[in-house]
Amino acid sequence: MSVITILVFLLFKQRNDYKLLNLVCSVLNFNVWLRFIGLFLVDPLVEENPAYTTVKNLWIEFWSCMREFPEVATKNGKTSKVKEYTKDRSFYHIILLLFLELLTLDVVATWITSFSSREINALATERPMLFFIFFVAANILLTSTFNSIGYALQLFYCIFIEGGSYSSEQWRPMMNYPVKAKSLNEFWSQRWHQVFKQTWLAIPFRPVRILSARGLSSIMKNPKSISFMLAFISVFVISALMHEYAIAANHGLSIYRRFFMGEQLLFFMAHALGVLIEQTMQATVVKRWLIKSTIAHKLIGHIWTVTFGYFTFYYIMNGFISSEFYAENPIRFLNPYILRIVRETPALRPYFGSYIY
Repeated sequence: MSVITILVFLLFKQRNDYKLLNLVCSVLNFNVWLRFIGLFLVDPLVEENPAYTTVKNLWIEFWSCMREFPEVATKNGKTSKVKEYTKDRSFYHIILLLFLELLTLDVVATWITSFSSREINALATERPMLFFIFFVAANILLTSTFNSIGYALQLFYCIFIEGGSYSSEQWRPMMNYPVKAKSLNEFWSQRWHQVFKQTWLAIPFRPVRILSARGLSSIMKNPKSISFMLAFISVFVISALMHEYAIAANHGLSIYRRFFMGEQLLFFMAHALGVLIEQTMQATVVKRWLIKSTIAHKLIGHIWTVTFGYFTFYYIMNGFISSEFYAENPIRFLNPYILRIVRETPALRPYFGSYIY
């Protein structure tokens, strides 16, 4: 814990010029603290579990955002057989996927990093169509970044743990291409990365669900649905706090308070409300009209998700792009060649930022 305390001090008092490193460390720091609080305080006090875990459990938690770990299920005193996965792929399949993600990252990052933070903010008001393209590109960039890291980790696991082959059924991309989501619920629960899922289930989801159910049981007969909704909202709250903390760590508390405080909370509360609206519509209009599986329903869902994301994007973007951490992108294999073409092609220059020079 003393190491984590030192990290907190370094982030707020001795921030360095490596903005990308500051960002990564702040997010890791926040979640390590959260996991320790869940393990040593919440588990014993709320769930009445011992403050104990094993190396195996931590190992499974670490990889569970990408890999399935089948468990033995016991029902009515009978133990079911553990699901067996057939290894149908080799490590070189991962190398190909990693190469494609790095290629995508390189190309998209070249365009995004050509803009200064001021220019990006100006796009939102002066050139909304180009800002929409930036919104889509930012989602693709994040997807490729996370998937590049994920495939690199999977390659390590495949070679050193699984002997060079793996089951494609057992693994998923770290980011399952969120631009394809047909609802906000699908976006967050299935397609966005699940890196912190186990931590956020331990705290705040399970404690909020348990404590709210206990508190509401005295005034209502079945508080399960309400307690689940509160637990669901609490996950968006903790995600907002993590992002607020990351921005504060990058900019310093004084700048954070003056310019950025509350933007992440606004973004995540809007998305929590959006998911709840979706669930209500699914349970009433969609279910009643039996249109769930139609092409029209999927198209409307996709348009709704993209539109909602676009109009709320500024609030999650502003604090992060202001530090211009994205300019530290280390993947620049094609970058010089693309920028040279842009400089030599006047027709392309209006669609790039001033950092092409």
